[in-house]
Amino acid sequence: MDAAVAGVVVALCLTVWYLLRLWLREPPRSTDRLGLAFWGTASVIAAERWGPHRLALVAWVVTGLCMLGAVAVTAVQALVPAIPVVEAHQLRQRLLAACGPDGPETTTVGVSSTGFVAVRTTGGPSHALAARLERGCPFCFVEEILTEVGQDAEHAVERYRGERSRGVNAMAVLTRTAAGAGRRADILPMTGNRKPFRAACTTHALP
Repeated sequence: MDAAVAGVVVALCLTVWYLLRLWLREPPRSTDRLGLAFWGTASVIAAERWGPHRLALVAWVVTGLCMLGAVAVTAVQALVPAIPVVEAHQLRQRLLAACGPDGPETTTVGVSSTGFVAVRTTGGPSHALAARLERGCPFCFVEEILTEVGQDAEHAVERYRGERSRGVNAMAVLTRTAAGAGRRADILPMTGNRKPFRAACTTHALP
């Protein structure tokens, strides 16, 4: 009996874990949905066969709530537009154009906690966009933009990496200057969720 109860508890914990993965991952994966359905069903069947009535009731309630949570994730996905996936060179061209002499006064570029590149322009044509790179590290991408248009680019990249190494999700604020030779680069903390994205990149790996 004790082994059966422990097995049901483990299965319920895995069900909740897969629900959290559905909510936190961008985009959610079908394997997470399958994992939630498998472990939720397994917990109910095991509790009904080998567990006490009270445990079976708990298994039904937890699994039912997790299933509703998965449905809610699907509904949110249907209502919120998906973040487009783009080639790095296409997004790079757009950003370099925005940072040109005729571009908006300020262009802000950073990486969200879920790994997409976030861009906002202010002063003149204001615009905001979010895009996920088809391949490559998003932090390397931000550094490439800093290197291309930032004044004292080497120092700006060092500050950007320094913030990340301290666990701060930073953004580059590129401001047009009167001289017109490059843009002043300010490195500031991201607004909103400041948890840094864990990139599969040796240069930007978190400790």
